[in-house]
Amino acid sequence: MSNLKTMSSRKQKEFTGSISSVTKLRAADLNALKLFIKEKGKTCLHEASGILKYRFVIPSFGKVAGGDEDAEASERSTVGYYLQMYDWDSCFFSQAQHFFGVTGLARDVVSNFLTLKRSDGFIPRTVSPRRTWDSNDLCKPFLCQALLAELKREAFKRPLPAPFLLDLDCWLEYFRRTRMHEDGLFHWRNMLESGVDDNLGLIAPLVAARDENESARYPEDRILAADLSSYLVAEYEAIQEMAGHSGEETLAAKYVGYAKKLKQDIDEQLWNEELAMHCNLDPATGKHIMVRTWTNLTPVLFGIAKLDRIKNCIEQNLLAVKHFLRPAGLATVAASEPLYNQSRRGLYFRATVSNWQGPVWVLPNVLAVRCLVKQGYSREAKDLALRVLTVMHKGLQTYGTLYENYHAETGEPLWAPDFMSWNSLALELIQLVE
Repeated sequence: MSNLKTMSSRKQKEFTGSISSVTKLRAADLNALKLFIKEKGKTCLHEASGILKYRFVIPSFGKVAGGDEDAEASERSTVGYYLQMYDWDSCFFSQAQHFFGVTGLARDVVSNFLTLKRSDGFIPRTVSPRRTWDSNDLCKPFLCQALLAELKREAFKRPLPAPFLLDLDCWLEYFRRTRMHEDGLFHWRNMLESGVDDNLGLIAPLVAARDENESARYPEDRILAADLSSYLVAEYEAIQEMAGHSGEETLAAKYVGYAKKLKQDIDEQLWNEELAMHCNLDPATGKHIMVRTWTNLTPVLFGIAKLDRIKNCIEQNLLAVKHFLRPAGLATVAASEPLYNQSRRGLYFRATVSNWQGPVWVLPNVLAVRCLVKQGYSREAKDLALRVLTVMHKGLQTYGTLYENYHAETGEPLWAPDFMSWNSLALELIQLVE
């Protein structure tokens, strides 16, 4: 499948202007999208190979896993195909496994990562059959959540082997030793480790012009991040629940304490009253990075914040058309931000593969829909789901494939054709609106 740059101008013009009424999506359209995802999603699943000892998942469908292992540059950087096993991509895909008639995938995904764990707890975030990628980037904290979702679906009929919990505990302690600030919150090693490659909440506008100023220092290795801290709360709660079911009461109690303390630190240190949302914090200055980016919504999306703050953030940010709610879905950076853009590939950071500075990505939208349902915003949740599904179906109808991200105003596909990964969770959105 060709990328957008080579698409006909006629097809590109079909996406000009704003999205028409999202309520016009027909049942037949939803069914076509559902069938496509189910058919192509199965081709993301691969049998054990090389250093990957269990079944594994790559984000792009219909591709050879590790096909670019010997190339000078990975295909993700050139044509947008992701041929490796990635941390959160695999974990979120495993949450959709039941739609594909697959079982036990989360256990296999987590087993692959744990097999690669060093004695100190480090686990790489990107792996293909013959090599690891992305230097010393740490596997993001979603392994426990993926496992717990699978165990719940199985009604805990297959208990975890004892080494699982010990290995997961060792890995989570690595976060505390290497990514935790003395104030109790967490930072990424760099933007690429976060997965949100050009997050304006990490680089901040004052260093956005690095190409013109090589001496500008990227501060992402010290910024206390709302998203990482929130993910770890969810991970702590997940391992605590699994430990409780396995009779590991001491381990469970430890993570109850960790989660409680981290929740408190997030709400006390990161909440910004002016923006009505949590913000990343630069500990060197004690100041928030006041940028409306989707990662600052994570304490709300994961239900960590106080209820009144969750309500305020939802109504003043997530559902505000001047900020995040755009015709095509939830934008990754608010439209009110000066650096909001819809570039196919990220601006303001030369090594960026994909753009999180405005385009619509399916993952934040699924997390937002889950949050809205939980908080009682059922109508708004369905509306948001329909916006995203409309865009995905229109792109599929026009170009014959799915993409990693979409133009927040027009719905035009932007980058990375044949992308599945967490796009598979669109099946969850379809189930909601059906």
